[in-house]
Amino acid sequence: MTQRLDRFAGDGTALDRLRAHAARLMQLQQIVLAELPPYLADSCHVANLKDDVLLIHAATGAVAAKLRQATPRLVNTLAMQGVRISSIKIATRPVRPTPPPKPPTQRIVSTQAQDALRSLADHLPDDDPLRKALERFVRRSRSEPPAGQR
Repeated sequence: MTQRLDRFAGDGTALDRLRAHAARLMQLQQIVLAELPPYLADSCHVANLKDDVLLIHAATGAVAAKLRQATPRLVNTLAMQGVRISSIKIATRPVRPTPPPKPPTQRIVSTQAQDALRSLADHLPDDDPLRKALERFVRRSRSEPPAGQR
């Protein structure tokens, strides 16, 4: 059932071109980051290079405006590094906010089950990892509400 990677990547030249393009973009990213002040460098990244046009993504419109002002200096710096760039395009790509972490799951355990787990933990040695885990489980779980209060 195993298949050679060549089947998915052709004869390897497409994969080699992709790897070379990615390496080139990383090299350009380093040059651009070195040229920009830290407050701009932290808010943008080199996205693509196609037909001698460098595409840089900015996190906000304000960063994009500042990058547009720095474009002539970046073109000169890249030229001094031997990189042939005819122009630089700036696009705004806001960073997606990360969703807040989910609250921990509250376990509902009957009082009878909690008592049984405590009893089991009491019969284990003090330094036993299972005892500590059972005690932590009982401590973090909440009791089942009485039948009339659901």
